[in-house]
Parts: sequence; structure tokens; C-alpha cells
Amino acid sequence: MKHTNLFGVLLFVLPLLTVGAPTDDSQKTSPPPRPNDNVPNAVDEVAKSLGVPSIVIGPSYDQGTFKMWGGTSKAQLTDNGRSALIADFVTPEHALFDWPMKYGHAVFGINFTASFGQQHTKYESVPGGSGIIGQDVGSSVSGDYLAGAPFVYLRLGPIYPDTDSYWLFGYGLGGAMYHFSGNPIFYTYQPNGSVLATSMQVSTSSALFLYQTWRWQFHWGNWDVRFEGRMLNNRVIDNYNTSYENYGLGVTYTIHF
Repeated sequence: MKHTNLFGVLLFVLPLLTVGAPTDDSQKTSPPPRPNDNVPNAVDEVAKSLGVPSIVIGPSYDQGTFKMWGGTSKAQLTDNGRSALIADFVTPEHALFDWPMKYGHAVFGINFTASFGQQHTKYESVPGGSGIIGQDVGSSVSGDYLAGAPFVYLRLGPIYPDTDSYWLFGYGLGGAMYHFSGNPIFYTYQPNGSVLATSMQVSTSSALFLYQTWRWQFHWGNWDVRFEGRMLNNRVIDNYNTSYENYGLGVTYTIHF
């Protein structure tokens, strides 16, 4: 009889031991955070830096060319290469499309970029001479412009994991208020094959020109290496079609607001 009672007690107690006490979900603890849980994602950092207005400034080495032409007359001056200043104001990025990559994203985006530029062309391309390297024949045209354009681009990055780095390729189309003055020499080809050289004063107050720009850019942190072109054209001044174009390679620093 004692063995029977002991056996009954065991049958009652063993299920309770195996089930155990009920748990309280409020006392559960989450697993410890991984070492990288609090490290900002590099892609987010790139988007964050482009999500605010900024000023871009730095030195560059440029070559600019000024042209006026009409009929058989043409004047073309260059600066033969010179140091220049890059000074841009850039609005926040608006991402139009976004494709994931192995590292980071490919972003098709747009912003508005305002730029200030100066012109110092004092070497003229003469008949029979180089179309790129001008000669000092006593002529010159100087000017400046303030341009603005929506800038559409493809951004790829980060190039290296866990860094704020990307490539950018873009194009902008807008307008520029352009002012210039000088005394270019116009070369006019005569019916007998000779060339008539005529020096003439030209100038214009600030006038609206079509503005185009295209840029290749490598970005790392606040620094950029930029190769870009800028063109002002589609305007007739003193009965001559007039344009100015500039190509440069520069290094810039970005200040975010």
C-alpha cells in the first residue's frame, strides 16, 4: 500500500517539474546589440549630406574660349589656360529613381545649381594658326556671368564600403546673366582669298544667355575632384552670334548648411 501511494505522488509531481513555472514576457531581455548596430549606414550618410543646401568652392585649372561670328567674319579668343575659382550654390538633392547595388545605390537625381564664373580671354586665334592656342595680338575680351540650372545626374556609391564616396555624372540646362567687353579682331575672308583684319570694340550689359553645363565628379567626404564644361550661347550681340565656353579640372570643398 505504501508503494502504491508513493507511485501516485510521483505521477502528480513529475509533470509539474517538466512544465516549469509560467514566464513573464515583460521580464524578457532583448539580445545585446551587435557592434555595428549603432554605426550610421554609409549610403544614408551620402543621402544625408546631399539633403541640405551647400556651397561648393575651390581652385581649378580652366581653358575658356570666346567667339563672335557672322557671315564670313569671325573673332575667337582664348585664355590659353589659367587658374580659376569654382563657386557654386547647390540645393538639396531630389532622388527620382534608386537602384540597389552590391555596395550602396545608383541614384538618378536632380538639384538646382547656381554658379559664378569669370572670363579673361586675351589671346586670339589667327588665320592659319592654332584653334586652341591663341596669340597675343593686342586684343582681349573680359567678362563675368551668374548662371543657374536644374542639374540632372547619375550618382553611384559608396564606391568603397563604409565610406562617404561616390561617382557623379550630370548635365544641366538653364540660363546665365552674362556681361563682357573688349576689342576683338574680326578676320573676314575676301572673295580673292585674302583676309581683312578689323579691330572693333564690343560690349554688352548683363544679358540672358542659354547656359549648359556637364560634369564628371569624384566625391570623398567634403572633397571633390571635378572635370566640367560650361557653355553660354544662343545670343546675337552687335549682329554677331556670340558664345563663351569653358572647360576645367578642379578640387573643391563642400560646406553644408
